Amino acid sequence: MVKVVSVLPGSPAERAGIVPGDGILEVEGHGIRDEIDLRFWASDDRFLLTLERDGRRFRVEVRRGPGEGLGIELEPIRPRTCRNRCIFCFVDQLPRGLRRSLYVKDEDYRLSFLYGNYITLTDLSDEDFERIFAQRLSPLYVSVHSTDPEVRSFMLGRKGIPDIRGQLKRLVEGGIRVHAQVVLCPGINDGGHLDGTLQDLARMHPGVASVAVVPVGLTEHRQGLYPLRPVGPEEAERTLEQIADWQGRFLRELGTRFAFASDEFYILAGKEFPAEEDYEGFPQLEDGVGMARKFLETFGRRSRELPGRVPPLSIALVTGTAFGPVMEKLAQKVESRVEGLSLRPVVVENRLLGKSVTVSGLLSGGDILRALEEKDPGDCVLLPPNCVNDDGLLLDDLRPEDLALRLGVPVRVGSYDLVGAITEAVLAKGS
Repeated sequence: MVKVVSVLPGSPAERAGIVPGDGILEVEGHGIRDEIDLRFWASDDRFLLTLERDGRRFRVEVRRGPGEGLGIELEPIRPRTCRNRCIFCFVDQLPRGLRRSLYVKDEDYRLSFLYGNYITLTDLSDEDFERIFAQRLSPLYVSVHSTDPEVRSFMLGRKGIPDIRGQLKRLVEGGIRVHAQVVLCPGINDGGHLDGTLQDLARMHPGVASVAVVPVGLTEHRQGLYPLRPVGPEEAERTLEQIADWQGRFLRELGTRFAFASDEFYILAGKEFPAEEDYEGFPQLEDGVGMARKFLETFGRRSRELPGRVPPLSIALVTGTAFGPVMEKLAQKVESRVEGLSLRPVVVENRLLGKSVTVSGLLSGGDILRALEEKDPGDCVLLPPNCVNDDGLLLDDLRPEDLALRLGVPVRVGSYDLVGAITEAVLAKGS
């Protein structure tokens, strides 16, 4: 059974008499365990739901038009938790006092299908495989890291885990598409180990559709953990050259570049981001692969829509240290085109997690406040879109409204469309 949290007014669910608090037991006689079951069994335009309300069971008929959603929000899936002890686990490196959800180590194929969460497959049962195949839960996002059984076992901190190659082969043969991830740890799964991993995964293309290679993320809170070191500039450059060599080979043999380095490698190596077409549709965007290029291309296409003049307005653009130089250049371009507009990038150093954490998505409200209080925040502040969660919370549970109260100016969450975010800020100032 799953609980209904909210019902959209005028929706098929409301028309059928469904109300918040109802429990959905069955669809056409099929038991409902979670959102995925409901999606799968309630795909027709007309069906019967068995509900439970105040201890009473009853049925309702739901009718909806073509393409019309059901119009309900369900209670969140309670995730299965991870039993691995990964030597690079980011959760183990978090300080105390952050929101509770950040300390959850999920290992749930359902969340991989619904939200793109990466899973290792280490505890996937035969029953899980059968459900994945029966309900066509594709694509899935899999943390591979290495196809060498010994190396992967060491990295995941567990002995006796299944061979990832066999598990991936089973998924692929069952018609499931997979996007793979490799977290690169210097001296452990790089160099020749990375060559072997990419080669093994490419043998399963097109079922394994792409591979994202990302540098290990290390905070200053690693006391008592395995002594890893970060990827340095020279290692980043070597890795980029290695991946570029493989991309050339994969293009010839597979018709795709297949393996993609995350943006952090290019920033660490001081290299330009690849062209938009080189990302082949951005299959691993949420893993930080091509996000910078997509941001820049969107800016380039939309920049001609900028007005030539606006009433005097000063905007503080918050960003992490990694993207700071890029944001500086974009701000200069905008200021040269729009009279009256001042854009001031505010590069925030991550003191909560450590200076080596440079991405904007892991900035805390406290660090952002500290950086802005040291400078004039201007007329309004634009936050990067990835530094707040779906509930509007920053890493340390502060909200943009809390920052606005402290700073005395509006604080808005921006978007990956910088021109659009600036335009909204200009319109808000004039209203």
